[in-house]
Amino acid sequence: MLFYWCVLNVAITVFGILVIVVSVVRLCSRAEPVTVSGWLRSVGVFVRQIIDFLAYNEEEKPFPFQPWPKGVKDEQ
Repeated sequence: MLFYWCVLNVAITVFGILVIVVSVVRLCSRAEPVTVSGWLRSVGVFVRQIIDFLAYNEEEKPFPFQPWPKGVKDEQ
C-alpha cells in the first residue's frame, strides 16, 4: 500500500505535466496532440486504478502486476 501511495504521487505529477503540455500544444498550434493525449488518458486510468486499489474498491493490483492501461477513448 505504501508503494502504491508513492507511485500515486509520481503519477499525479506526471498527469499534471501532461495536462500542461496538451494545453500548450492545443493553444499554440490548434492541432490535436494524439500521442500525448493518449498518454494522458492512460495515466488517468492508471491513477484511477491506484485510487480504487488504495480505497479497497478493487482487489486487483494495478501496474506492474497488470499490463499498463491503454489510453483508449470511449466511443459513444
